[in-house]
Amino acid sequence: MHQPETEVRPSIYYDYRVFNPWLPSSHPAQERKKVVIAGSGPAGMVTALELARHGVPSVVITSELQVSQGSRAIVFTRRSMEILQQVGVAGYMTENGLPWRFGNSYYRGQHVFRMEAPHDPDDRFFPMLNIQQQYMEEYLFNACAANPLIDFRWGNKVVSVEQQADFARVEIDTPEGPYTLETDWLVAADGGRSGIRAAMDLKMEGASYEGLFVIADIKIDLPLPTERLAFFDPDWNPGNTILMHREPHGIWRLDYQLPVGETPEEALRPDSLKARIDAQLAMIGYATPLGRWIGVPSTRHAP
Repeated sequence: MHQPETEVRPSIYYDYRVFNPWLPSSHPAQERKKVVIAGSGPAGMVTALELARHGVPSVVITSELQVSQGSRAIVFTRRSMEILQQVGVAGYMTENGLPWRFGNSYYRGQHVFRMEAPHDPDDRFFPMLNIQQQYMEEYLFNACAANPLIDFRWGNKVVSVEQQADFARVEIDTPEGPYTLETDWLVAADGGRSGIRAAMDLKMEGASYEGLFVIADIKIDLPLPTERLAFFDPDWNPGNTILMHREPHGIWRLDYQLPVGETPEEALRPDSLKARIDAQLAMIGYATPLGRWIGVPSTRHAP
């Protein structure tokens, strides 16, 4: 039986809520559905809300009991905001996010480029908006929960998919055991490493490169504007890249690339994290005494 994590996830800026799992014993009749959406991230929930806007019911299946963990998407473009407006959550994003339109690039300590995205006073949205993905997922889920055409099922994990002539048969596991759901359409919104796409041998197209980054969310007061900062080949991290973004609630996010050969375990040692974050803050002129910032790190591969 699928046993999703029930412990509240740690965060220095977001208060997680643990939802109750959807259990098949409480809903014994499982007639064929019009659309089943595997995955409750932004893509899955926007799909459900757009379908509902056109009168199409759907079932959203998610293996977790909470919104996404860790630091994920943090910058949303004007076009993303236009889509979010269609499903009714753009107002919450604008109210709580940080708008921006300038970006700065540094190479070996020299300021080499300043980006200025076009913006007119009559524009509804700024070119970019900074807000952590957890908040967007919260707003999207609230909209899904309020819509009678959306059946949201926390704690349900897609195990397998069997393609039939004119429908799909989906095997789903829950904390009290499995059940089967038939659907006319199945949407694979289960992430970049989609288990459904892998099972069906569906490849994503496009170019990629391999790079290992540490993402560090730190709580610190820096008197800097909300502008993207990008550093290439800096003294303390030669040959690599660093990005900095201001986020709501006094958070700054640092993404720094690791040297080739360094493992995530080595990179996430407390002494390694402290040395590198301190080096970055010193490089931009804000060296801080011990204890002036707190943070939560993670690692990711950047395709």
